[in-house]
Amino acid sequence: MYRILERIPHDFPIVERPYDAMAKKIGISGKELIDILKRLKADGAVRRVASVLYYRRVSYTHNAMAVWRAADDGIERAGRIISSFPQVSHCYERDRGGYWGYNLFSMIHGKNLQDCMEVIGKISEKTGIKDFQVFFSKREFKKISFSIHHE
Repeated sequence: MYRILERIPHDFPIVERPYDAMAKKIGISGKELIDILKRLKADGAVRRVASVLYYRRVSYTHNAMAVWRAADDGIERAGRIISSFPQVSHCYERDRGGYWGYNLFSMIHGKNLQDCMEVIGKISEKTGIKDFQVFFSKREFKKISFSIHHE
């Protein structure tokens, strides 16, 4: 089962069903590959499977982390709305921690600062959340893709 990890490519195929394409090369079905990855995750052997999009390579040069103060009873709804925007790559809930009132975080990508701010405005309008802060990336550090560590 662990040998499957060595056969998964570093770069996911850019196709409608990437797991099917990878599985075909391995000689199993897409469903089997997904089931194996789920088992490996449950066993703790795999932390997560995710694609890494290099936004700057596709002309998205501006990144904004928008943090939202969402009502506890409305966080699921707000998270679904925020996640529905194609410019949003990440959206997750965090504890307020007693010192920081923002509990919903989202990463928004745009071709310029105005693009990001327009999306944030639309999100605010659609969710009804008016209390938010925006932080823009200054520079991007190395992203690390899939790797296997043998012990």
